[in-house]
Amino acid sequence: MKKILAVGIIIAAIAWTGLLPAQEAKGPKITAREVQYDSGKVVQGTLVSHVFEIRNEGSAPLDIERVQSS
Repeated sequence: MKKILAVGIIIAAIAWTGLLPAQEAKGPKITAREVQYDSGKVVQGTLVSHVFEIRNEGSAPLDIERVQSS
């Protein structure tokens, strides 16, 4: 009985310290090379555009439902 308890404590300690391999999260995972863009000073009325490359590196479809600019 004491051996089982000791083994359980050792396993719990190993898991708590992160020595066990981490499991990858399942589902979508959004990544972007850049998360902001500074267009600098722009004269009023000038059209400014920029393309952000968004990738899904997860294991499930990524649904982008709302996008806002600031």
